[in-house]
Amino acid sequence: MKIFIIMFGVIFSLSAYGQTKKETIDWLNTKFENSPVAINKIDQFTRFLTIKQDGSYSIQSYSYFLSVVLPDMQNYARKTLFSGHFKNLNPNSVRTEKIGGDIYFYATCSSGKCITQQNQGPSSFDSYMHTEVLLCFTSDINLEDRCKKAFTHLIKLCGGKKEAF
Repeated sequence: MKIFIIMFGVIFSLSAYGQTKKETIDWLNTKFENSPVAINKIDQFTRFLTIKQDGSYSIQSYSYFLSVVLPDMQNYARKTLFSGHFKNLNPNSVRTEKIGGDIYFYATCSSGKCITQQNQGPSSFDSYMHTEVLLCFTSDINLEDRCKKAFTHLIKLCGGKKEAF
């Protein structure tokens, strides 16, 4: 009987600990399925984050000239795809930065360069590797802490590790 009670307590405590990987991915995907357009001094851009159930992600980024009145997926000046896997990111590296009313979410690789950048035209088709990624951004200030916790939780669920030193 003691063993049954102990096993029940362990199982219950593990299941009550936090959201599952699938729940975390689904929640983050719903929060970032629509991205605002950010405007800086050089251009305006938008990013679309997609997280797959295996923990891999892709971020499609579109940049537009400032003169474009209604940016869409057809009239971009530059298109870039960033990709990677949450298991390669450091859970302690998730950070936010507030720029012009928007909140930007960043994460850094545990070691080396783990983020692929593929320029998709129209003028450049080069590929690069990076150590930090801008995951997404939002104008909803109420999401800052919740999304930061969700990204950190997902990195841990996918096996992401802290830096060695």
